[in-house]
Amino acid sequence: MLVEVLEEPVFYDGSQIDPLWGYKHSGILGDSIIVFRGGMDVSEERMKDCEDLRGKTKITGDDVLHLIVERFDSPGNIFISYLLQRLLVISAQAVLNMYGIETARTGDDLYIADEKLTVSIATASITSEKIHLGINVTTTGTPKGVAITSLTSFGIEPDESFSIGRDIAEMFSREILGILKDVVKTRGS
Repeated sequence: MLVEVLEEPVFYDGSQIDPLWGYKHSGILGDSIIVFRGGMDVSEERMKDCEDLRGKTKITGDDVLHLIVERFDSPGNIFISYLLQRLLVISAQAVLNMYGIETARTGDDLYIADEKLTVSIATASITSEKIHLGINVTTTGTPKGVAITSLTSFGIEPDESFSIGRDIAEMFSREILGILKDVVKTRGS
């Protein structure tokens, strides 16, 4: 799985979860995990989670570290997409722990105490599974009335978030490679 870090800011509006976004935006072809930073504001039309739609949930933030996974499978499988999402979140939790930030995981979200650190969604299309994981770099621009925390709240400088993002992407990529190696070396019965 290709790991790509985009240095230029990208504003996350939900279109990045569409199939082939990496190829259309940056020429990244094939299974990939793309890391970038930027603001976030997902409109109702772009929301994938019907629970968020029903609850009129806002998905916003002024400075967020984003990881976008695309794994090609035809057709894409939503169940596998959610399995991959959990593996990505578990990888993020392990990396954050290495940076001295201990989190608790509830499903596909990471928390510190009762404050939410991440947002995440998984989906599938006719060609691929897609996952978005957003980690708050700061708390500015996040929804009011929701207990939210950020990397800067724990002493991580905003520019250091790229290192965290790359480490998460590389750990996730190694896990996927390890699974693929196990698949091809195991005899069926």
